[in-house]
Amino acid sequence: MATKKSVGSEIISLSNIKGIVEAFEEIAAVRITRTQDAVLRSRQFASEINDIFQDIKSSSKRDIAIIMKQKKVADLKKMSFLSKNGKTLFVYLSANTGLYGNIVRRTFDLFTRYVGEFADNVLIVGKVGLKLARDNGITKPVAYFDFPDSKVDEEQLQKIALYMIQFERVVVFYGAVESILRQKETMLDISGNPEPSNAQQEKVDTKYFLEPDVNKILAFFEKEIFASIFEQAVREFQLAKLSSRVVGLNSTIDNIDLELKKTIIEKARLKHEDANRKQLQTLSSMSLWNT
Repeated sequence: MATKKSVGSEIISLSNIKGIVEAFEEIAAVRITRTQDAVLRSRQFASEINDIFQDIKSSSKRDIAIIMKQKKVADLKKMSFLSKNGKTLFVYLSANTGLYGNIVRRTFDLFTRYVGEFADNVLIVGKVGLKLARDNGITKPVAYFDFPDSKVDEEQLQKIALYMIQFERVVVFYGAVESILRQKETMLDISGNPEPSNAQQEKVDTKYFLEPDVNKILAFFEKEIFASIFEQAVREFQLAKLSSRVVGLNSTIDNIDLELKKTIIEKARLKHEDANRKQLQTLSSMSLWNT
């Protein structure tokens, strides 16, 4: 049975928990602002390096035609200047810790919907994803890379990109932000040659003198674009995780407020019962003196 002391302790406990949750929410909000800026910068870099890549391809059509003939490729859109292993890799971006709402699990559910039929190999990024893969019996060959939740580790990012670039097709599963209150599980094929941007299509062709040769230069740009697109997906997912965390923490604060309201009402009820009991005892004592 609840007492005034136990109810009072519960109010203090709920208030302390609310303070901690609000602190986490404030930290997440600050990180969201910082991550949004990084996402925008990453988008701009990926767009600009793609423009240069497309510009070089446009100015080197004759050399590229010879390379395509040697590799027996008829469609330039399907042309890769890197050595590939002919396999399909599915990449699942997850997290190292909890408190990221349900976006990590929803992304995994999308991943499992396709991995069995279409993937030759699997790459898991983050401890939570590795545990989910083991618990759900993923049977494909699995590679794992650790990656921090709090920042983009450029060195680790390069290691992951270097592993992925050997595959013919790479599909990344991650969460993307539709709005601050809504995150969507997403799959993105990052292995194809990007299309020219609108700005690049309008540019006048620039002549380039390429050393040591066209194939090596274009392979370098293809690798850089591949890494940039992957980095963009990583940053987008970090933003989605933080947004999901804020939504989850907001919901937690609402639930704590509801419990606080109930507990305060219970405290008032107990106080009222105690006052009534004391009043009854006083009246009872008075009646005894009057008899």
